[in-house]
Parts: sequence; C-alpha cells; structure tokens
Amino acid sequence: MKIVVVGRGILGSSLYHLLRRKGHVVRVIESGERRVFPSLIHSLLLKDRDIELARMSLDFYREFSVPMKEFVSITLGKVESQILNSWERVGVEIREEHVSWLKANGIVARGGDRLVYISRLISSVPFVRGKAKIDLLKEKVYLDGKEIHADKYLVVAGPWNPCLLRVKTKSYYCWATLVASGVKELGNHFVYDYEKGFYSRPLLGLGTGIAIVGDGRAIESPPGRRIPVDEDEVLDRARERLGSLHPLYTAGEFCEGTPDMRPAYGPITDKILYAGGLDGYGAEVGPGLAKLVIKFIETGEKVQEYFLDRFTGVTDFTVGREPHEI
Repeated sequence: MKIVVVGRGILGSSLYHLLRRKGHVVRVIESGERRVFPSLIHSLLLKDRDIELARMSLDFYREFSVPMKEFVSITLGKVESQILNSWERVGVEIREEHVSWLKANGIVARGGDRLVYISRLISSVPFVRGKAKIDLLKEKVYLDGKEIHADKYLVVAGPWNPCLLRVKTKSYYCWATLVASGVKELGNHFVYDYEKGFYSRPLLGLGTGIAIVGDGRAIESPPGRRIPVDEDEVLDRARERLGSLHPLYTAGEFCEGTPDMRPAYGPITDKILYAGGLDGYGAEVGPGLAKLVIKFIETGEKVQEYFLDRFTGVTDFTVGREPHEI
C-alpha cells in the first residue's frame, strides 16, 4: 500500500517506521515549522488505558533503538491506591518514604520515568519538505500545489491538524523554564509535585542541579504565534519546595489539544485518516497510538476510548491542563 504521512513529529515518525516494517511504501511530508526538542519525558506513571499506550510506546523505543535514560521519580501528593497498583502491574517499583532533600514524604518510583532522545527518532525519517493542503471532497492531498498520490493519507500534523482538517481539536502554547538550583539532586530526579503544582525533570541527568520546571498549563493560540509568559508564576511555587531557583531560559512550543486532553484517531474520509491530540505527552503515548492507527487500517479494529467520533456532540471546548501524570 502507498501511504502519505502528513507530519514528521513523534506520531508521524513512529508511523513511518512501523508501516515500513510491514512492507508499505511510505512518504512523509513535513513543513519544518515546528521545533524539535532533543529529549522529552516518557513516563509510565499515567492512569487508565494511557498506561498501556505508554507501555506500547516504550516497547517501540526499544524495538527501534531510540536512546533513553532512566531516572528515579518522586511524586508528592496523594495518589489513589488503584493508580499505584496499576503502575506496579507494568513493572514500576514504588515505595513511600521521606525524601530529605525535598523535606517531604513522597512516592519514589524506579522504572517509571526516563528521558527519550526523541530528536534521534525524528531525524531518522526521510521526508519531503513543503506545506500540505487537503481537499476533503475530492480526497486529495497537495504538496505546494501539486497532487500527491497515495492509497491512504494519514494526517498527523499536531497543532496544524485543525488548520488542515475539520477536527474538534485546538492548537495551544505550553512552556517550561530551564533553571539552576543548589539542590544537586534536582538534576537527576523527576519530581511531580501535586501539592505545589509543578513538575521538574533533568536536563541531562548529570546531577548538577540543572533542570526543567513547568506546570503543564496551556494557552490557546494558532500555531506559530509566540505567547509572552510569566515564568515566575510557576517558579515561585517551585521555590516554596526547592528554595532558590535561577531561571536560565524559558522556551515553549505548540501542541494540539482535544476536548478531554487525551489522544484521538479515526477516519475523516475513506482515504484520509486523522491521528493526534497528543496533548503535550506525545513521547509517552505517540508510538502506542501509531500502533492503534495501523491496526485500524489493517483490520478495522478500533479502541473506542481514543476514537475520534467520541467528540461528535462537542460544539466548543477549552483546552485543559496537560496530563503530565495523574
């Protein structure tokens, strides 16, 4: 089968490798407008069926030798016992203990969190640079005005999806700040603080106190329109836990949100299929969603929990907070 993939992010790159392995002829179109970060969080510390998507994604990274680096994570705040049990079922080792450098009791997890060097995955995918345009009535896709022929078109362009298709998703801007701290442990641990309302993850994991701090908030905005943000709003909350933090650099990017802030996929027409709504946790669930997309293409089997038609009755919505853990 000849397949055109519109978008070379985490989802598009995963689809490329999985489809090629199954013998399909795959062509990827990429505009190059979105920044690719070197590393992103992959966590199994999610809830409900998202944990299974994250496990499928982890299997994908291992199968295709995407570099990863595992870290101990600490969750502060109450977590329901059934969620803890679901983490243990996927192989995460957890225990509750006092964490002296945070001056708090927390849930310490091993095997749940890692940085995945996602730029390695994306850079491994050949692509044709250009802007796609989609004619839904004629079921045709054009690249810079020229028709691209295929048996199936998979539109996975992230925040540009609502611009290309009539899907009930929205583009939003989210950001985080690189900080320097005198707490060296911050540089080699993940912290999810649901009491103060922030997360922290290592930049490189060298134990130098250099980390990235954010809170997963989103501002609705068309893709490409940079938004001024107040970095101190989240850093002040983090300072209540961590003490002095010196901001070095604040950066953000555009993502695509769904009404329930969970992934979605499904057919738009017989030949055009949508997948997206990664909601800022694409490194966790993107490759797993790609596997569901391919199963639907090959067998028609769908997972209703993630299927696009669940938004049929939605007329408008507000993008929520990114689902960074629970």
